[in-house]
Amino acid sequence: MVSVELRNVSKRWDGFELRVDLSVKDGEFLTLLGPSGCGKTTTLRIIAGLEKPDSGRVLFDGTDVTDLEPNERNIGIVFQDYALFPHMTVFKNIAFGLEMRKLPRGEIERRVKWALELVGLSGLENRYPEQLSGGQQQRVALARALVIEPEVLLLDEPLSNLDAKIRERLRSEIRRIQRELGITTVYVTHDQEEAMAVSDRIAVMNVGRIEQIGEPLELYYKPRTEFVARFLGTSNILELEAENGVARLGNLEFSVGVDGKVKVFFRPESVLITEGEDATVTGYELLPGRMRLYLDVEGHTIIAERPLPDLPFEPNRVPPRVGILVRSFSLLSL
Repeated sequence: MVSVELRNVSKRWDGFELRVDLSVKDGEFLTLLGPSGCGKTTTLRIIAGLEKPDSGRVLFDGTDVTDLEPNERNIGIVFQDYALFPHMTVFKNIAFGLEMRKLPRGEIERRVKWALELVGLSGLENRYPEQLSGGQQQRVALARALVIEPEVLLLDEPLSNLDAKIRERLRSEIRRIQRELGITTVYVTHDQEEAMAVSDRIAVMNVGRIEQIGEPLELYYKPRTEFVARFLGTSNILELEAENGVARLGNLEFSVGVDGKVKVFFRPESVLITEGEDATVTGYELLPGRMRLYLDVEGHTIIAERPLPDLPFEPNRVPPRVGILVRSFSLLSL
């Protein structure tokens, strides 16, 4: 497999400008995560050769491929819409790319059989797309991308049209297959849970830029910007004044090491609930296996989430006030 690099890449259209520097390691599963319109799909299409950058270069293993057509880059692509040929069987859909390459019939049959087994569709090769479920159709699209043995796999919102349960199962399958093959993969999604579940690293994009790139837990617990903190899960962000290196809110103390205005960040699961009078409970929600509490501390709202066994009270008897401790936090750039 190969590494992928976008070096000083830019693209402008309709008053929007994409500017990206990105390196994807050999065999890595990297996800481009961000809201609609942030430039993640355009970035993927530039890697694929479906879009040409206005400036900058695209490199595969250090070789400049910027001016190569998609069929010259040895890539596999899976789109949001499965783009299967309705008049072709599953076998013919998967074999299409191999037939275009004029491979021998025996080699085509061997590879299609391998791809069917890989995606769990053995025995369905004679069905037509209309006879398949949405999840099965997406597996066919994945098999078609993999059967050509690409060096880079590109997936653009491949699960967004599926029901939640099927989406959860298929994302695990995609990750399993990627690990099994060791193929360099770039995955586009706006779903932060999906990104956390499948990625080696995540690049969070916003308005045509990469705000932060790193391993999932690094981004989740140590975001550098407020955008990353808010986009990747539920967050608590407190704007406080620090003196002598400590920011205080009620009985909470945050050792920040600087003086002046600071933004203290922590996740709801980092808030421990105890018996006490630190915070007023303004609302709560019972979620599967846990409770979410909305708390007020001197006019600041804090969200806490705890597993039900960790609560110092019965879930159906929430007290008006509770004690709180923040187990871990970080600072956001102002």
